[in-house]
Formats: sequence, structure tokens, C-alpha cells
Amino acid sequence: MNMRESWRGLSTETVSPSERLEYWRYATNSLFPPTRLSRPSYRGFYGRVSWLSLGEVKLADIVSNSLEVMRTEEEIGAEDHWYEVNLQVEGKSTFNQAGRDVVTGPRSMVVYDSRKPYEMRFDGHYRQLSLKVPRAALRDRAPAIDGLIANHIPAESIPGRFLFDFALALCDDRSDVPAHVGVRIQHHVLDLLATALLGVSERSALTPGRQSQLDRVRAHILAHLDDPDLRPRSVAASQNMSLRSLYELFEVEDTQVAQWIRLQRLERIRRDLADPLLSGWPITTIALQRGFKDFSHFSRVFRRQYGMSPRDYRAGLAH
Repeated sequence: MNMRESWRGLSTETVSPSERLEYWRYATNSLFPPTRLSRPSYRGFYGRVSWLSLGEVKLADIVSNSLEVMRTEEEIGAEDHWYEVNLQVEGKSTFNQAGRDVVTGPRSMVVYDSRKPYEMRFDGHYRQLSLKVPRAALRDRAPAIDGLIANHIPAESIPGRFLFDFALALCDDRSDVPAHVGVRIQHHVLDLLATALLGVSERSALTPGRQSQLDRVRAHILAHLDDPDLRPRSVAASQNMSLRSLYELFEVEDTQVAQWIRLQRLERIRRDLADPLLSGWPITTIALQRGFKDFSHFSRVFRRQYGMSPRDYRAGLAH
């Protein structure tokens, strides 16, 4: 029998507007490890997805708009043996895992681990290709993968270009694929992904030991983020390292350590402002409890980061 893999798809256009967000959550969770979705309102939301199975690899072509996607400890199970890859074709997304923030625009990618919580935010229309790849198969090709997750992977040049263009060509063609050919393509995708990750590892100056040290520092910062006296000097002291060593450790990050602390605080406050259970809390109280000492300073950096005041952000969620 000549078995073939065919593209399949679904769209929110088949359900009423008020049911579209829940329908989208159910649809995407059936394709990828489960997540939670949130949005100020179902109004104006749309989504369509097409997908193709290639052996154990799943390739999906997703078009949607403003949305927050969260994967928490509650959604993670023993059967989650996947890495996932987002390839941004249109629009922009903001991704966070293990305290690392990555912004992906057109022709950029990020790899993440389904066994760890993460958050993803889209502020408008986007098209994104998503790959779900078997954990063991990728680790065989990229043994240092755990130190490379949640890193920006450009697709404008080698080595990331090959994976991006190959996946995009598959999505734009939409031809059926014989099952035995799909298995071969699966190996090509995994090899190209491992090659793309070489570009990340070459940029990183961290040995496995230094990566572990950076992970411990980030974990300490996140555990003490609400402490208004948390500063680079106190972080360095807590880890028995010099301030200079701490700064050198963060050289592979896109932000310096003080900026990284501020960005994590802002992101926690943004989530608090979106939490219906905290809707009665004054914004000043939330900001001060999250480690800011001066509300005026907080308002300025919040506006600079998110393009609006904290008051306007909260008000927009209420509509």
C-alpha cells in the first residue's frame, strides 16, 4: 500500500466568534504540548493552522493575531519528550523561557524545551511555522542543546537559512508526501536544525560549567526579584563571585545584568496587571511589591518597554 502524508488544516472561521479562542486552544493543544491562552477579548480574534507529519516530526503553518501563550508546570507531563522550534515568517513574537527573553521578527527562529514552562506573546497579526521534534533525536545531533534553548537564531545567513527556507518551501508547496519520503525528510529537518544551532553555539562563549553557573545566577535573581535591594553587587555576593565575573557571565546575554533584572520585574508586573484576581489592587501597590522603589521611575520604564502607561495597559485589558 502506498501510504502518503497529507496536509490537514482547520480555521476559527468555522465557529462563532465567541467560541473561537477556546476552539483555537483545543486545536493547537491537540498538535503541540498543551498550553494556556489569554487575550483581552475574543473580539477580532482569528486563527488558522495547517500541519504535516514527517515521521515523528510535525510541521505546522500558523496564522493568527494578538495572543498570549503560557505553558506552566501544570501542563507538563512525563510524556513531554519534545523540543519545539518557532520560525517567524510575519509579525513579531516575544518569548521567555528559563528567564531568557527572545524577540523574534521575520526570518528568525527560537528553539525551546517542552519540559520547561514558557511564555509567548504576539501583539498583532503573525505567521509562524512551528516544528515539534523528538527530544532524543535532536540531542543525538546537538548534545549541548540544553544550553542553546531560548536563544535567537537568525535565518538571514548560514547556518540558519537552510532550515528556515526548507521549512517554508514545504509549507508553501503543500504537496502530499509518501510516508517513506516523510521519514527521510524528518532526518533532513533534524540535521538542518542541528546545523542552525551551530550558529548559536559559536556565538556563546560559555562552557557547560559556565552555563550552569549562569543558570544558577538567573534562578537566584528570579527567586529574589521582589526584593527592592536586589542589585548586581548583591547577586555577585550571593554567588561568591566578583562583580566583574558577574558582568562577564552576562556578556552572552542580549542585556546586561541590571537591565535583565529590570525586565524580569516589568514582565511580572505586566502579568499582575492582566490577572483578574488582582484587578482591585492599585498599580502602585503592585509595582512596589515587585521590587520598584519609585513609582514614577516604574511608570517611565514600563511605558518605554511596552509603549503605553501601566494604567492604559490595564484599562485596555478591561475592554
